[in-house]
Amino acid sequence: MDIGKAFSFVFEDEQWITKILLGAVITLIPIFGGFALMGYAIAVLRNVMAGNPRPLPAWDDLGHYFMDGLMVWVATLVYALPFFVFICPLALVWVLPALAGDSQDAAVVLVGVAGILNIGLGCLAFLYGFLLQLLTPVVQIRYAETGQLGACLRFGEILRFLFSNIGNIVVSQLLFVLAGMVLVSVLGGLSLGLLILPISVWLSVFSSHLYGQIGQRAGLAPQAVAERFPCG
Repeated sequence: MDIGKAFSFVFEDEQWITKILLGAVITLIPIFGGFALMGYAIAVLRNVMAGNPRPLPAWDDLGHYFMDGLMVWVATLVYALPFFVFICPLALVWVLPALAGDSQDAAVVLVGVAGILNIGLGCLAFLYGFLLQLLTPVVQIRYAETGQLGACLRFGEILRFLFSNIGNIVVSQLLFVLAGMVLVSVLGGLSLGLLILPISVWLSVFSSHLYGQIGQRAGLAPQAVAERFPCG
């Protein structure tokens, strides 16, 4: 992956300040703003996969951005359901000792069972959370390629793509976390305030550029990029 390009491509756009600040303002809109930013990031991903030399799109297709963001969120939520299956019982396992009533022996046994269940479910939740972190960019790449929610839910294809590109996907996720930490560290002496909004927009498109490179290297070609997501 061209990591340097992912860092610098935003600043190569003549209107990058306007686009980043406009994105920051849009994210202030409750619900709509978050989905629109997610869809905008998908547009960046598509443009990178298509080899567009200026992949930062204009904010002139908010309806499509919102719908794309919503579809990606729904797909991600489907993959997150097993995580909630592991997490939710953790709040209930410690109710087990109460079932023992006045029996001390039963209470001791149920406390042990609750502890084992707590550790087991916690480990499963951690492992699946890690897998979910790796699945998220694959879902976005798949949606950027096809524009179809159903394509994101073909679990076999998603897992095959993940394991075929596992190295680059892990690197992209680590870079995203590292970039966020560096920005917070560098700006830590400042009162971030609303600066956090343009930073969030930049981090979003930074990660999308990395994902776009992964899709491009895998030979994926998004549909109707030029028509739906013009740059400018």
